[in-house]
Amino acid sequence: MYDLIGDIHGHADELRALLHHLGYQPDAAGVPRHKGGRRVIFLGDYIDRGPKIRETLQLVRGMVEGGAALAILGNHEYNALAFWQRDPAGGHLRPHRPWHILQHLETIKEFRTPELYREWQDYLAWFRTLPLLLELNGLRAVHACWEPRHIEYLRRELPDLCLTPTFMLRASRRGSAEFEAIEVTLKGREVRLPGGLTFADKDGHRRDLMRVRWWQNPATAAAYHDYFLEDLPELRGRPVDFANLDPTYYQDDTPVFFGHYWLRGEPQLLQPHAVCLDYSVAKGGQLIGYRWDGEQTLSADKLVWVR
Repeated sequence: MYDLIGDIHGHADELRALLHHLGYQPDAAGVPRHKGGRRVIFLGDYIDRGPKIRETLQLVRGMVEGGAALAILGNHEYNALAFWQRDPAGGHLRPHRPWHILQHLETIKEFRTPELYREWQDYLAWFRTLPLLLELNGLRAVHACWEPRHIEYLRRELPDLCLTPTFMLRASRRGSAEFEAIEVTLKGREVRLPGGLTFADKDGHRRDLMRVRWWQNPATAAAYHDYFLEDLPELRGRPVDFANLDPTYYQDDTPVFFGHYWLRGEPQLLQPHAVCLDYSVAKGGQLIGYRWDGEQTLSADKLVWVR
């Protein structure tokens, strides 16, 4: 069975504490391993923001290569690949604008010497070996959003679901099918706010698009804050304009695990077959895990974190 762990963002100490709490102990090679044969599934976003990014990468990669864990790609690893991949048209696929540099700054600082930079290049190559999602016997794992049409497209274009430089070049072109599939799968479905509204996200950037609860039927939302992931005072209590919302939502019985959404407060299930395991460890929250034992209907008492 599997223990799924959400976004780490360089918080190696919290990761070690959670692994210990889950019963993983270092073997002779220093790889945390569960004596009962359980394995971890890491849900992406290992880098940026936190104080021990290199140590986090060593730990996660060591567990994956040691057979003690599986790992998928997060949007921060994808962004890093794009930040360092040159664009034939000039510059890089992710332009080196100040706000992009700031997002990657803590990672850049940890690999700032020539020797460490070579190690970072090796990690970039390793990121290309991580699949965009996992579908195992009885569970699904994705960083941000499980949307069948995009997942089917990614499977056609990337049979092993691992990124290639050619695919990334196409995905860097806004409006392409590759761009849309990556945006939704790794960053979540977004909807334009009504009435020209904008909001400041957690990093202070003004946005007119907001992530939505793709795991929830929008028809059950009494007001915008029931479906959007930010509670804007301007929309509080306002009825949802269903005509401008995508009516699709996650209805499968296969449990889906994901991170990405910077949730806050007491960890909880989102619905019986969907759970987010990102509770903002990089913003003073908790690193969250779920101890999965094969159940189809998820249970809140399987959520695990170190208090």
